[in-house]
Amino acid sequence: MAEKGKKKKITGNVIRLVIFLCIIAISFGVCVHCLKFKDAERSQTTLEQFYALEDNTVDCIYFGSSATQRAFVVPEAYHENGLVSYSFSCGTQPFVLTRYLMEETRKTQDPKLFIVEIRGACKAPEDMAEVALRRMLDNMPMSENKLQAIQAVLKYSEGADNGVDETGMSYYFPFLKYHSLWNPSKWPKEVKLDYYKGYALDPDWSFDVNKIEPLDYTEEQMHIAEKTEGVLKDLLDYCDSIDTKVLFVASPYEASLEGMEKINYSLAICKARGYEVLNYLPAEEREALGLHDRTSYYNREHLNYYGSLKYTHQLTDHVMKAYDLPDRRGDASSAAWEEDYQRLQGNLTGDGDYAKRYKKMMKKINKIESGEK
Repeated sequence: MAEKGKKKKITGNVIRLVIFLCIIAISFGVCVHCLKFKDAERSQTTLEQFYALEDNTVDCIYFGSSATQRAFVVPEAYHENGLVSYSFSCGTQPFVLTRYLMEETRKTQDPKLFIVEIRGACKAPEDMAEVALRRMLDNMPMSENKLQAIQAVLKYSEGADNGVDETGMSYYFPFLKYHSLWNPSKWPKEVKLDYYKGYALDPDWSFDVNKIEPLDYTEEQMHIAEKTEGVLKDLLDYCDSIDTKVLFVASPYEASLEGMEKINYSLAICKARGYEVLNYLPAEEREALGLHDRTSYYNREHLNYYGSLKYTHQLTDHVMKAYDLPDRRGDASSAAWEEDYQRLQGNLTGDGDYAKRYKKMMKKINKIESGEK
């Protein structure tokens, strides 16, 4: 009887220990959720929507910073060509993360094509901001790939005067950095971005029309930072090791002379390794897209919605043919892209802020274009 009572006591203690550990785990999870990075641009939406996708439904994934996020209209690419794509991007996305973001997407998807915006390769470690790292890293689930990404970021940032926290622990346990965010009054004011498979639409920026004054294009080249060139070559080594095709793109914007020369240098490295490159900085390339310096941009670095449609149409036409991508319109697996297209059109034709700003933008553009004629 004593032995039986002893076993019963041990069993009870084990059960209580398990319950206690479960309570600790749940409490820890709640703390992590409540005390995580609060990004004003709600970039976590890009990752949340991606992880919610049905496995193996995406044919093309586009990586880059806000230039990608706001220039490639994912629902339009589907509606016009049947391209099932995703913009796995965020504002000021560090180029050093690209390889690891590719690997992250390959966990659940089997894309036929990756598109990489090359602008990020022109920025040195000193140009990297911690908020840009947090947008992706803090919203990725813990995995070996995330651990490798954190280590790569810290190594890349080491010694740079950029304000990035290099201690590392808060990247593994973000609540260590955001423990004060239990107070909603300390949360940043949200930007009104609406996300469509990574494409970000804003009722203000997306419908602004501002003139840019690009410099004459030069074919000269300028070396990028040594560490950044190492990151680019490491990315190319990774691309060599996977089956997915990779296209490198310099999307249109008002680049500085130094920016153009660094982009030329970066694209030359990619081209020498056998990858296709598209450079939309020359005036004739922008004109071929139908872009105009007075109508197609909301600032010197970003296309507005009008310009984004033109860029999306041309780039989508190209990749569908060059990479033999399937037209998924009507496929059951792509229903979510049709829903996004209908949601976007509803916003543009309804009575809300998007529709009002869209109509105002088109009125201004029509006035400019009629005046030119």
